[in-house]
Amino acid sequence: MKNASVRRGRNLKLSTALIALALATLVWVAVETGRGTDAATAAGGTASAGGLNLTETLSTPKLAPRFGTRTLRQGMNGPDVRVLKGIVRAKSLLRGTGVNPKFDAPTTSAVRRFQKKTRIAANGVVNRRTARKLVGSMGSSGASWYGPGFYGNRTACGQTLRRKTQGVAHKTLPCGSKVLIGNRGRFVITRVIDRGPYTAGRSWDLTNATRKALRFSGVGNVRHAVIKRG
Repeated sequence: MKNASVRRGRNLKLSTALIALALATLVWVAVETGRGTDAATAAGGTASAGGLNLTETLSTPKLAPRFGTRTLRQGMNGPDVRVLKGIVRAKSLLRGTGVNPKFDAPTTSAVRRFQKKTRIAANGVVNRRTARKLVGSMGSSGASWYGPGFYGNRTACGQTLRRKTQGVAHKTLPCGSKVLIGNRGRFVITRVIDRGPYTAGRSWDLTNATRKALRFSGVGNVRHAVIKRG
């Protein structure tokens, strides 16, 4: 009986030690999992189940904002103001202020000039009607996209094409030309970095990153305006 009691005591101590070891292991895994998830997030990756197997994922470029969803007036700021300034700059209605996100006095004057030309109330405020007129005044041409299979290669303009490279290809515009490209209310201001496309009916080839920012399906028409050549 004494030996049995001793054995039970030893087994109890062993069980207690094993439980403590298991709890310590769980705490370590939880800490390391948190670190791994944070590292994955910082690196643009994602953690699989359990957070222990980190794999790289394709990062989606920040979506371009929809132009015309809010009324714009002097004193406001934002990406949609840059789109506005890009359009009026392309029409030579605005000079010397750059395509920045600030709705300043020269922008108000440019909007008024556009409104007068299109016979709408010349108040310098960009409401939905003015926004539609501005977008409708832009060119519309066929476009496609490219990227996978070409990453790591040099473009015709001398850049290395990468997964996150934003830009467009055009057959004749000088390399580095600043252009405004739009699709269904979303716009990006980017540059000509390559030559193409060479398919009939298409004027623009968007990099995959540009396509994603615009939610462009792949083949179709896009709105466009040349802000600055070369």
